[in-house]
Amino acid sequence: MFKYGTKCCNGVRWKQSVQNYEMHLFSGTAKRRRLILEKKWKPQKCTHFTLCERGKVRPIDAPHVTDRQVEKVYCNKVLVPLYSPSMIKHNGASQKGKGLHWHFRELKEQLRWHFRHYGRAGAVLLMDLKQFFPSAPRKAIFQRHEQLITSPDLRWVGDAIVEGVPSSAPGRGMPLGVEPSQQEMVALPSPVDNWLKCQQGIHCCGHYMDDYYVILPDIDQLKKLAHEMVRRFAAIGIPVNQRKCKIIPLTKPFKFCKAKFRLRETGKVIVNGCRDGVKRARRKLRLFKEQVAAGKRDIKTVKQFMDCQLAYYKGYNDHGRELRLLQLCYALFGDIMSKTGGTKCIKSQETGPASA
Repeated sequence: MFKYGTKCCNGVRWKQSVQNYEMHLFSGTAKRRRLILEKKWKPQKCTHFTLCERGKVRPIDAPHVTDRQVEKVYCNKVLVPLYSPSMIKHNGASQKGKGLHWHFRELKEQLRWHFRHYGRAGAVLLMDLKQFFPSAPRKAIFQRHEQLITSPDLRWVGDAIVEGVPSSAPGRGMPLGVEPSQQEMVALPSPVDNWLKCQQGIHCCGHYMDDYYVILPDIDQLKKLAHEMVRRFAAIGIPVNQRKCKIIPLTKPFKFCKAKFRLRETGKVIVNGCRDGVKRARRKLRLFKEQVAAGKRDIKTVKQFMDCQLAYYKGYNDHGRELRLLQLCYALFGDIMSKTGGTKCIKSQETGPASA
C-alpha cells in the first residue's frame, strides 16, 4: 500500500491536498490498512466536474487521493490478474503495454491479413455501445466478483468500491475517472469477445472500450452476426447504440476511434487522423496571431501548441495536413518551428517575413 501510495502522487504533487497526504503517508497507510482489515473502510465522496472534449461533455468523478491509494492496490493486485486472462488480445483500452495507437497498428495488421486471404471482398461492422459507463449494470459486476474473487475480504473491498462511487440510476452506472471503474468496464464485454474469437473463430475483430469492429468476407453473415451481438449484449445488460451501427464495404473508407482507415487495391492501409482537428488548429492559429499582436500571448506558447499538433499528425499518414499547417504557421509567425528560429522575426517587423 505504501508503494502505490507514492505512485498516486506522481504528476499532482503541486496540489496542497496531495502534499498533506504524502506528508502523513506512512501513518495514513497504517490507518487505512487497519480500517480495511476491520471492514470499516468507506470511500469518500468523489469530486464531480465536467470536461468538454471536442464538443462532447463528459462528467468526471475524481476520488480523493486517500481512496486512490486503496483503489490502485486493488486494481493492480486483484482486478488486473483476475480479468486479464479472460480478455482477448485486441481489447486495447486501459491496459499496460497497449493503447490507442497500439490498437491502430493491430487493426492495420488485421486488414492486411484479410487482404491476403480475401482481397477487398467483404465489409466491416462498426458497433458502438450506448452510454457505456452510465448504463453499466452493477449486478453483472457483483456477479463477476462472486465468481472470480474467492476471498470474502477482497470481495468486500471490491463491492465497497463499486457501491461507494456515484451512480446514474439505481443499480446502474460506473463513473469516469475512477481506476477500478476503468478496469471493470474494460473486462465487462469479455463474454461477447470470447464468443466472437473462440466460438465463431473470427480473426479480424476487436474493440477499444465501447467501439467495436468486425471484418468478414460475407456481408450476409456479418448482418446475422450483428443481430446476435446485440442480443448477447442485451443479455449482459449493455445497450447497443443501433443508430451508430454500420456495415461499410472494405472498398470504402471507414472511421474507427476518430481515425479514417482505407484499404487500397494494392493492400496498403492508409490511416488519417481526425479532420476536424486541422480546422480547429487553423482557427486557433489565426486567433493566436491577434493575441500575439495585442501582447496577450507570447510566441513560446504558440510553438508549444504547434509541437502538440504536429506530434499528433506524425502518427498518421497525414504529411499533407502537417505541411499545410506549417505553411500557415510560417505565414502568420515566421520561422518559429526551426531550431534557429525564435521571437526575433516577430518582434522586428523590418527583418521578419510578411504577416498573412
